[in-house]
Amino acid sequence: MEMSVEQILNVLLSRIEAISAGIEDVRFKVNVLGTAMVDSEQIKKDDVRQAVRKQMNVMKYLGSTENVESDTVEQLTESLMNWFNGDMSAIKSELETYRKMAEEAQKKEGNEQQRIQIAGPDSLGDLKNQNNRR
Repeated sequence: MEMSVEQILNVLLSRIEAISAGIEDVRFKVNVLGTAMVDSEQIKKDDVRQAVRKQMNVMKYLGSTENVESDTVEQLTESLMNWFNGDMSAIKSELETYRKMAEEAQKKEGNEQQRIQIAGPDSLGDLKNQNNRR
């Protein structure tokens, strides 16, 4: 089956959009449950902090993070509590900070701009010749 680059990109974009929608759905459900638990006083900020620290330690054990810093635990705890409490101004501020970081990363990536080069049909023959010389 032959696919053009455009078709491949369309398939990938479609999958990314589906994943994004799934993430938003999970985030919404977590926020609803967290809000209900905070509102009914089933959990407090200290409980969330302890859970964040515990999960960060799991991530450290699994190798997906190097260390568990108290600043990171506090930032994550504050962020979760802002969402659970519906603190719109804090959430808006967090999103603005995130957007700025994403823009800076995109600019940095644009400056470094890695190129993908597609080899011509006769390049395969060149590679075979190079391998035969060795």
